[in-house]
Amino acid sequence: MASFDLLADLLADLRFGLRQLVRTPVASAACVLTLALGIGANTAIFSVVHSILLRSLPFNNADRLVDLTEYKLHGVDSGGASYPDYLAWKEQNTVFEETAAYSLISASNDIALGGPFSTERERYSTVTNNFFTILGVQPTLGHGFAPSDELPGGAKVFLISDVVWRSVFAADPHALYKNYLLDGETYTLIGVMPPAFDFPKGCGVWVPVSTLGNSGIQDRLSHPYHVLGRVRRAINLAQAEAQLEAIQENQAKLYPATDADWHVRAKPLLTEIVGDVRTSLFVLLGAVGFILLIACTNVANLLLARALAREKEFAIRSALGAAPARLLRQNLTEAFLVVCFSLVLAVFFAKWGLALTVGLTSVHLPRMESFQLNIPVLIFVSAIAALTTILVGLAPALHASTPDPQQALRDGRSNLGLGVRGQKLGSALVVSEVALALLLLCGAGLMLRSFVQLIRVNPGFQTEHLLTMKIALPSGTYPKLEQTRGYLHRLMERLQGLPGVQSAAAASTLPLSGESDWGTFLLADGTAPDWSKASAADWRGVTPGFFQTLRIPLLRGREFTPDDANQQNAVIINAAAAQKFWPGADPLGRTVFIGHENRPQEIVGIVADVKGTGLNAAFKPEMYTPLRGFWYAFLALRTNQDPSQLASAVREEIAALDRGVPVYQVATMDQLLSASVATQRFDLFLLVLFAVLAVALAAIGIYSVLAFGVSRRTREIGIRLALGAHPRDVLRLLVRQGMQLVFAGIALGVAGALALTRLMASLLYGVSASDPATFLAVSLLLMAVALLACYLPARRAMRLDPIEVLRSE
Repeated sequence: MASFDLLADLLADLRFGLRQLVRTPVASAACVLTLALGIGANTAIFSVVHSILLRSLPFNNADRLVDLTEYKLHGVDSGGASYPDYLAWKEQNTVFEETAAYSLISASNDIALGGPFSTERERYSTVTNNFFTILGVQPTLGHGFAPSDELPGGAKVFLISDVVWRSVFAADPHALYKNYLLDGETYTLIGVMPPAFDFPKGCGVWVPVSTLGNSGIQDRLSHPYHVLGRVRRAINLAQAEAQLEAIQENQAKLYPATDADWHVRAKPLLTEIVGDVRTSLFVLLGAVGFILLIACTNVANLLLARALAREKEFAIRSALGAAPARLLRQNLTEAFLVVCFSLVLAVFFAKWGLALTVGLTSVHLPRMESFQLNIPVLIFVSAIAALTTILVGLAPALHASTPDPQQALRDGRSNLGLGVRGQKLGSALVVSEVALALLLLCGAGLMLRSFVQLIRVNPGFQTEHLLTMKIALPSGTYPKLEQTRGYLHRLMERLQGLPGVQSAAAASTLPLSGESDWGTFLLADGTAPDWSKASAADWRGVTPGFFQTLRIPLLRGREFTPDDANQQNAVIINAAAAQKFWPGADPLGRTVFIGHENRPQEIVGIVADVKGTGLNAAFKPEMYTPLRGFWYAFLALRTNQDPSQLASAVREEIAALDRGVPVYQVATMDQLLSASVATQRFDLFLLVLFAVLAVALAAIGIYSVLAFGVSRRTREIGIRLALGAHPRDVLRLLVRQGMQLVFAGIALGVAGALALTRLMASLLYGVSASDPATFLAVSLLLMAVALLACYLPARRAMRLDPIEVLRSE
């Protein structure tokens, strides 16, 4: 019976709570909308954090998968490992249950796939035969690689992604076990990977490492592979890395010319895939947490005001025998109803707002999915709902559950003031939301200044009026570099003759394209090469006219000429390389060796530094060599008109030479520049949005508290005016009382911001995390908004007619 009575009471509380919400529709709608914005923002950002950071990788024992690469102590990072080093690690380690290797997805990983309908360009990766086994993923159609496929001379077979199977092969199951052309050579399609499999990111074709031939497998100088390892259960990451370091030291003794000074870096695979977005996402999650606290503070203030307005009701119910617990439960039930209605809107706001933000900022975060109301998100929303109910309902409910019947029922007392408890609680809530709003404003201000500094960075070349695209020549159709050189020469002549084209060039990679090539750079001064002393620099093969087309300043020496591509003995370096490798000396005329070539090359020019990977990245040492031939290349065309209008004409010229050459990644350089700061723009957009929302909520909260206070103090204000107080005195009194709370909140906010903004230091560019100008500017902005919020109710109070007020009393 007791449980039945409790259920009946709860149902009665729900019905009564609904009636109370309907009686005050404007205030109820304000509470629901305010909480919906706060909960929706938290839900959206949590769904992103869960998708990217918290959701486990869809691989077998993903928490024990690590990614292994090599680096040198003096700052050279190859981005991978050599295949012979991988074999040594695989054979000699005792810390991994299994190891596998896969090639990096870089500028060179483009392949021309001759499908049943047309020639398509796809990204590919060379992998060991157990690559899919260690991940615990098998083809949905066909089968994977056999151990013999990894050996030199193995079968020429390949696997494709589900995306390629559907887009190129029209999802035809009969396409399996047939021969197709990969870069003009015959390969057999043996399997299709599952739809959700996308590793390495963007890969559409997988081929065995045997396709590299003996030279590739025995190459100790290049480092094109990432190595995967599944650590044994009793082994931690540090122990695994220490053993591989010992193996690598032994490799350095056996092969000092190529392996000396190389060290091993081990990372969890998830960390390697996610990259450097972790700090950004946690800052955003903290920001939306503050938004929710401000929203809860506002709603708590509104519910507190309603509780104060209903003091007589609670006093009568208490006098009639209602226990404090009964009144507490009733008020918490009303708060719970507000939260429930807010949740419905919050889910809509989360889905719509996240899609809009991603669309406006054009951001592509790793592992990010569209908003999904899955189990983790539902658990998070449920926890937020419970917490919010307590935050917004507990303080008003506690106040309402302990009324003073004698004072509340005494005639006229309800309008004399807020009461000591209500006044202190309302003031504390105002101070807290001002402090939280200032925290968000400081973060948004720092991000805004950082973004302004970032977009003002000179990339080292002129991005305006530049059209870029990428082409890939099938190696089977063009098996020799001389053939690709002839194609390139004919293509450049045709492109130079297009109307509106001022100059055209080709390169192995372009700045800000998101792709780069690493090369070994040996300073030999004419002696025989000793690769154990080699350093590294970013490498870029370019055609004559490249620096003129991109308008990269030539600092000293000369640019490439057509003869340089034939003689193959000239190299141009950037200023960063000159400063690093020849500090205080003149590098012009010096001799260097590059990569596997045992032919000395002369430095003929020095050009300005360019931002290769992003505007916020430091200038790296770079070397340029003539593009003597290629199987993939970027094209760059400088125009005197809108570059995007030339895209179709360039496609026609390429097709006129060879219709089997795919054209892709067509974009203007301004678009590439914009894409390079997409992540920073995403962070800025959200932080500014949250800061504006926080300031608006804080202003509404200040206004609501003061407006309610004025309504409760009309008799006091009327008496002051009747006794001769000037209306301006009343205005100053109320504004001063409101601004005292604001100043207290700003002081607390600045103290908190000085501590918390340090956490976002890694996200900033060119500005300190405690920048005084930013802190002062946002404090003044918040004070101005708060002053307006204080002035409006105070202005209404100064216009009160004392006779009318006293007559009503």
